[in-house]
Amino acid sequence: MDGKTLGKRVKALRRKAGITQLDLACRVNISESYIALIEADKRKPGMDIISTLANEFHVSVDYLLSGKISEEDNLMLKEWTSLIKERPQKDIESALKIVRTFFECVDSKK
Repeated sequence: MDGKTLGKRVKALRRKAGITQLDLACRVNISESYIALIEADKRKPGMDIISTLANEFHVSVDYLLSGKISEEDNLMLKEWTSLIKERPQKDIESALKIVRTFFECVDSKK
């Protein structure tokens, strides 16, 4: 366990994504005040909301609930890490732009 609560993980992920509570609320179709309550650990959302939040942040439900990364996610992380190991920062940033563009195209076709 990472020592954080569900609310703290949601808040950290939201901040990392550079979005406000209102932005997140709109994306997951709940109120801004409910997001604030979740982040303050004053409300425990149901699994439907937890699942929606996990999808929004591209993390597993297990991570949101426990702070643990699944073995599958850990293996994927190791593979990505090995691919970028000892590469120049410029190459890594270019690769990230390509991956983002790819997923934006895929998402736009849904």
